[in-house]
Amino acid sequence: MNESDWVVGDRDRLTFDAFCDTHEKAWIGFARARLRDGAAAHEATEIAKARVWHAWPRILREQIPPFHAWAILKEEIGAALAELMMNGEPLPTQADVPEWVCAVRDAAEQAQDLMEADGSHEQLYGAIRQLSERRHDVIVLRYLLDLPDEQIADYLGTTEANVRSTASQALDRLAAALGGRRGANR
Repeated sequence: MNESDWVVGDRDRLTFDAFCDTHEKAWIGFARARLRDGAAAHEATEIAKARVWHAWPRILREQIPPFHAWAILKEEIGAALAELMMNGEPLPTQADVPEWVCAVRDAAEQAQDLMEADGSHEQLYGAIRQLSERRHDVIVLRYLLDLPDEQIADYLGTTEANVRSTASQALDRLAAALGGRRGANR
């Protein structure tokens, strides 16, 4: 048994394991979308899980536990990006985004919210990277990871209506950045 097992009981370990089983796919998917490296994404997720486990009794008392775990994950992704910068390594590039681009374009086409604009996937990726952090998160969680609005709301500590509104705003921004127009087929 490690030290945290003495502090947190077996029942809490079971709830933690179930919590991780429910959310880990989204955590790794989001980390991979930000870090563009499977090993780095897995490492950041594992560090975040260890931190969540350490804070598990407190997180269980929170109104929305997934929101607090999500904040920890985002901190670890930020730390991984900062470490890349400090080591002089290149940050994830625009050229490494084919699955990302396909997922966002497919989602936008299905919703008929974003007119196809001339340009490359680098332009789309650049436009996505220019979104605010909240809008970026919603685009990744909703369109790349295909999570339901209810789960996204839990991660971001907001309402489903706010998630839908943020997604709509993000698509408006993307359409404007790519020279398309939004709403013609709504």
